[in-house]
Amino acid sequence: MKIKNLLSVAFFCSMLIVSSCKKEGSASWDTELLAPLANTSLSIANLVKDSSIVKGSDNSLKLVYTNELYRFNLADQIISIPDTFIGASFKLDSLKLANQSIFYNLTLGTLAQSMKASADANSQFIGNFILNSHGTNKVIPALNNFPFAPFPFDATAYFTEVVLKKGFIEFNVTNNFPIPMQNITLELRNGTVDTLILVEQVANINPGETYYSVRDVSGAKFDGNLKMSVTSMSTPGSSGVPVPIDTTDNILMKFRTFDMIAQEATARFPNQDIVSVTEDVTQEIGDRKFTYVDCRQGFLRVYITSSVEERLNLKYTLVGAYDKMGRPLIAETTVPAAPVGSTVTIDKLYDLTGFSIDLTGKNGDKFNTYTQLVQARIDSSGQLRKITLDDSLIVRYELKDIRPNYIKGYAGKDTVSSQDSSSFAALGDLFKSGTVTFDDVNMKFNVQNGMGIDGIVKINSLTAKSPLNGTKAFSGSILSTPLNINRATDFPFTPSQNSFTINKGNSNITDIISMLPNRLDYNIEVKTNQGGNNNTYRDFAYLESDLRVNLDVEVPLSFIASNLVLMDTIDFDLSNTNTNVEGITDGVLNLITKNGYPIDAELTAIIVDENYITVDTLTKALKVESGILDANCKVSGITRGVTKVEVNQVRVDNLKRGRHAIILAKFSTSNNPTCSGRPLQIMSTYKLDVVISAKFNYKANVKL
Repeated sequence: MKIKNLLSVAFFCSMLIVSSCKKEGSASWDTELLAPLANTSLSIANLVKDSSIVKGSDNSLKLVYTNELYRFNLADQIISIPDTFIGASFKLDSLKLANQSIFYNLTLGTLAQSMKASADANSQFIGNFILNSHGTNKVIPALNNFPFAPFPFDATAYFTEVVLKKGFIEFNVTNNFPIPMQNITLELRNGTVDTLILVEQVANINPGETYYSVRDVSGAKFDGNLKMSVTSMSTPGSSGVPVPIDTTDNILMKFRTFDMIAQEATARFPNQDIVSVTEDVTQEIGDRKFTYVDCRQGFLRVYITSSVEERLNLKYTLVGAYDKMGRPLIAETTVPAAPVGSTVTIDKLYDLTGFSIDLTGKNGDKFNTYTQLVQARIDSSGQLRKITLDDSLIVRYELKDIRPNYIKGYAGKDTVSSQDSSSFAALGDLFKSGTVTFDDVNMKFNVQNGMGIDGIVKINSLTAKSPLNGTKAFSGSILSTPLNINRATDFPFTPSQNSFTINKGNSNITDIISMLPNRLDYNIEVKTNQGGNNNTYRDFAYLESDLRVNLDVEVPLSFIASNLVLMDTIDFDLSNTNTNVEGITDGVLNLITKNGYPIDAELTAIIVDENYITVDTLTKALKVESGILDANCKVSGITRGVTKVEVNQVRVDNLKRGRHAIILAKFSTSNNPTCSGRPLQIMSTYKLDVVISAKFNYKANVKL
């Protein structure tokens, strides 16, 4: 031992001496590298992406998958309100003329002067007598039928011509003479054309008394020059009794026009309301009968055409329309005076966003009915204007782009059909090819109704499509039976949930799922309110309300399979070994498998570049034996295997371009004779582990 140790020390020292005497340089030698490159675990839970795996208390697995088969925003059709253009013509309610009063003071002196100027000698005598007796007490004799000159009244400051729709004249005649006045005849005439307007007869007025009368002059025509005449008057005198004579004593006559409404007039109209109309306007929306709408958006466009030759203040109110703050929808605008013989039009746009509108009309007993209040007022210019009650305001309005948040009422009866296709990836992420027969499948049509409307859903056809196994139509009683759908409830809003089970007892669902379909073609028919207005105008819908048909699938993973493929893609990159990749010359790849499935598998491992182009196939259809089975065909132990793949320099160069490894495991239950023909139940613990490791030779360069 000592001799050996001494020799070793001597050799080591001699090597140091030799190396220290050499010139600087480099050397290389071959070595070995053992490194893991990639691994995966082909378990059901890891491979399923869009579906979820549920583990039972016994560790058995069940695939649970939910897919929205069909969604239709039925509310978008039901609660849509078409653009509507509605017009209404409003005649003027009234043309009020200002009340006018005419006063005439007929003094005893004026009366005496008229009598003095008379051609009648007797009248002349009495006239002189009265004038000469001023301030004395005398007996006044009787006098019959003496006329007076008419007195004019110029009304052109108020109007030039008027045709009255209605109106009244009030007469007040007060006798301040010391003698009675009898048989007085009063006439009112148009002064321009001398046409009679009215005649008023007064039988007797005693001294100090007043005669009062109101005359209806509806339909009368006036011009601006009026004449009031006392065409005759008599007196019995003082009946032989001396009376004080004062020539300033009078008969006071007052004429007052009031409540004068013109049919037409050229006048200086005072400020006044000429239109005040509350009107219902009903919109036709098929057989839908809405009582209320809440607007998410929309516009009211108002066109106003006026033939009134005076400026108007117009106030438009959409009765029963309120914003979120409780403020009514009131639009006020000024309409210019119309040109003579023509019209003027204005155009106003009002935003209805956020307004809630009652659609039951002014009496609350209608549907789809807007109530509008139109008020027009003359803003007097003080100018003479010709206006008639035949003048009009034409108010036209357009409801456009109405998009409700919410409607209430009766939504009508509808039938909506839809034919389309939906993805169905329940098993597509799990099984990439092959055929499978499942022991049992449960599926549910879950229908969620987000509208306060009763409905029926009928599935006319449902066809599964598989890229692997063709096309197959659903069959069974579930397709031939209409599915009654309950209505949603409101306050708080709660969609109704309706569930219909599809199983192997009422359909061919196991055959369908066993095809491994990836799409479902459907033809679905939705009918609403087939019983009519059973809910007495209590239907409702929100804009977002929709009807959804979901498919909820539960597949217990117990099946008979043939060439059923599980697949995973994992990273593969030689540079991850932290070695000098360029120095690798050759070696061996080890495929290590641990099979915990109760089924033999055929394993294929492919290396691809970043574009998924194959650079090498490590193994193809490599047989991997099943796990160790007990008498119930359940795995009681894992079977481990190692397969060596020789790698030369050419293959190494190919592998250097690899970025991913695709691992495919093909299972067939018939390969296991112990359990052949029996559905194999897949447990949560089952998996197939695949590890790729390498033992490479590489050349290392060392600087000396």
